[in-house]
Amino acid sequence: MGWRDNYRAASFRGVSFYVESADSTHGRRQAVHEHAQRDVPYTEDLGRKAREFSVSGYLIGLEYQTQRDELIKACETAGPGVLVHPYRGELTVVCRGLGLSESTSEGGMCLVKLTFLEAGEASYPSAKVDTINAISAKGNAVTAAAEQGFLADFLTTGFPAYVAESAAKGLAELGEFMAAPGLNFAGDLQAASDFYLQAKGLASDAFSLVQKPFQMVSRITGLFGSIRTAFGSNALSMLTSLFDRSSGNYSGSIATPSRRQQATNHLALNALVRQVAVAEAAKAAVVTQKPLITAGGVALAQIPSTSSASNPSSSTPAASTPTVSTPVVYDSYQEAVKVREELVSRIDAESEATPVDEVYVALSDLRTSVIQAVPNKEQDLPRIVPYVPKETLPSLLVAYQIYGDAGRADEIAARNGPRHPGFLTGGTALEVLADG
Repeated sequence: MGWRDNYRAASFRGVSFYVESADSTHGRRQAVHEHAQRDVPYTEDLGRKAREFSVSGYLIGLEYQTQRDELIKACETAGPGVLVHPYRGELTVVCRGLGLSESTSEGGMCLVKLTFLEAGEASYPSAKVDTINAISAKGNAVTAAAEQGFLADFLTTGFPAYVAESAAKGLAELGEFMAAPGLNFAGDLQAASDFYLQAKGLASDAFSLVQKPFQMVSRITGLFGSIRTAFGSNALSMLTSLFDRSSGNYSGSIATPSRRQQATNHLALNALVRQVAVAEAAKAAVVTQKPLITAGGVALAQIPSTSSASNPSSSTPAASTPTVSTPVVYDSYQEAVKVREELVSRIDAESEATPVDEVYVALSDLRTSVIQAVPNKEQDLPRIVPYVPKETLPSLLVAYQIYGDAGRADEIAARNGPRHPGFLTGGTALEVLADG
């Protein structure tokens, strides 16, 4: 087979150009050791040199300037790219330089000289922060600090009955809200059923729980911990709604020690809810939870006792279902950034409100982990960009024009909400994913 049979049209990152000549350099690296009072040197081999490729060619035609600009963009893009070498085939290289020469006497063309270096690979160990597990650890630290802060302030023993009754009312309202929050249980059916029973049990056991703060805080944090499995894709919305409904203000009387303790209990419960909710929301922003499934397709679940299953007011919480976590994948980079900003905003608000040093430090650590983890650096999320059709077209045709796939018409319609997907108004900007 002759060289003409192997010859290939040259391009870099998909931008084509014509080639007149191509050069390359090869060899090995050496260190020459010349010692004093010694006539014979020693040459130490240090390994193969990086292969360098130089290509001289040109761009020509009425639209050569467009190709020139595309070639400049390709050479200025960070990271390795694919060079289709006319004599060597496909090579993974980095562009070290691009030289351009244009003149009036040779109008309609541009001389180019490109220099490439083989990309190679990073064969040495590199450190990487495990941001997902870091968020889990920092979230648990916030919950632990929140529990200690709550137990230090919450007290009903030794005060008039109305102090316990007021606290029980607040706890019962929390349980009733969690049982019927206005959001769908989009997670596992069994987990949702268990969550509902536990939330109703929290409401019905409220008066006895407020007199046992350790048991009370355990029931609350355990219930919050099962939200991700019960609510699935709606878990983040559920947790943020719990945060937003728990006010940091108290409008009642604080004229007596009993009234002051009543106010302290109210604020302590709301602070506990906000802090645990934001800790669980940070986890929900990076991982989803699903029941652990056996090889036979059956979820591994602990069966609650007959008494606790039939009586939701029982003080024994329902047994939890073993779960497996998977990373959250957002539809777009902008969606991930929006979630991060909203979450950081709530963490900042709680950091400013808390008087407990341990909670403040734990929230600050969690904030750092959220910023590092959302969006996930290992996920190449598509960006939302504007697209303006020149004329009114159906979403099927727009999807085909952008992605070459008419099956993505529903995605475009859902993202932009037109009056009718068959008529996307010409001249009106649409939001589309730049992955086509």
